[in-house]
Amino acid sequence: MRRKKHKNTRRTLRFYRIQFGHRPPYKVLLDGNFAHALEAMKKGESKDLIERLLGDTVKCYTTHCVQRELKKLGKEYAGARQLLKRYPLHKCGHDEEHCSAADCLAAQLGDKNEEHFFVATQDKVLHRRCMSVPGGAVLFASINGVHLETPSALQKQRVKLEEQRNLLPSQAELHSVALQVDGAAQQQPTTERPSFRRKKAKGPNPLSLLPKKRKEPAAAVREAGSGKQQQQQQPAQAAQPKLQQQQQPAKQPQQPQQQQAHKDGEQQQGVKRKRQRRRGKASGGDGGGGGDGGGSD
Repeated sequence: MRRKKHKNTRRTLRFYRIQFGHRPPYKVLLDGNFAHALEAMKKGESKDLIERLLGDTVKCYTTHCVQRELKKLGKEYAGARQLLKRYPLHKCGHDEEHCSAADCLAAQLGDKNEEHFFVATQDKVLHRRCMSVPGGAVLFASINGVHLETPSALQKQRVKLEEQRNLLPSQAELHSVALQVDGAAQQQPTTERPSFRRKKAKGPNPLSLLPKKRKEPAAAVREAGSGKQQQQQQPAQAAQPKLQQQQQPAKQPQQPQQQQAHKDGEQQQGVKRKRQRRRGKASGGDGGGGGDGGGSD
């Protein structure tokens, strides 16, 4: 409950601050019955309670009419009168006239509450009179403490009317040339009907009309894969004879050179063999003559 109370108080205070210009330090007019109620409930000082509720500094005032009324009520309200003597008096202008406290406080608000007063009272009639004034905020006391009354329906309606009035162009704007030309153009009757482009009916998505692909079994996929491999191998085998034919003309010019080198090698080996034979015969003749000479001796 306490959290909800503070939330509603902040919302109401924001409404009065934005729409009617209430600014801290807030000015509060204290009624005698409000001070008497706080004294009877022993809640404490009225200024401290109001500052704790509004969350900012407060200036409390009273009037001569309120003091005069408390004095007439007798000893029961003597304590409330002593409490209100601590606060400064607001000049109400009723010094010579005899005016009730409720009428005095209502007169301080006037028609628009230009001085942005908060009225702290327990009087129900004064409560309704203050809430009928634009910007009239009311504080009241209960067993749970001090409360701020929510804005009335009349105040909310007045705020909406002010917002609508601010949206309308001013007199200076109405006399401007641009608005006059625009107004004259709007007043001229238009015979031509506005042309609208009709959307053409679109057909279905062509991709959605394609036939669905059937899933082939695994054996068919394997056969298709092996067939592709064979097709890839056949071009490779057909390309091998072509490569051999391309390589043969490069080897043919080299064959006569190899044959000539082979012939030269055979001739050299034949020369070497002839030399070896000659040497062998020469050595055999020398050995035979030595043998014969030894026999004759």
